[in-house]
Amino acid sequence: GMEGGIAAAKAGHDAVMCPSSHCYLDYSQDADDKPLIGGLLTLEKTYSFEPIPPELDASQARHVLGVQGNVWTEHMPDMRNVESMTWPRAAALAEVGWTALTRKNWNDFQHRVLVDERRLGARGAAFRPWVRPGTVI
Repeated sequence: GMEGGIAAAKAGHDAVMCPSSHCYLDYSQDADDKPLIGGLLTLEKTYSFEPIPPELDASQARHVLGVQGNVWTEHMPDMRNVESMTWPRAAALAEVGWTALTRKNWNDFQHRVLVDERRLGARGAAFRPWVRPGTVI
């Protein structure tokens, strides 16, 4: 959750935000996935994460150093499975950490993630394709 990071920032300590609601990349990516652990975490939900909670003032918000994606592998049989669970949500989480909230754009990100998929595919990496039959972007 966010509570520990909020408490740390309010007390003047640095924090890295990684709530399971948005940052646990070992959770299923869509309803068609065989459930692993924890539930459902879509690409859009990961992208929607805002690591600076509104209850922090500017001086407290400076203590939020960034975000972290978690991938617990005890239920994953091999590295290909780990990769396919991680990508493209890791790209979404990277943008969460590097992009000001006012500059984030879900529609634009959906198009850019297709470029990421081509790069990953060219390298032989496993990933969960973003565009599926019936998806309109």
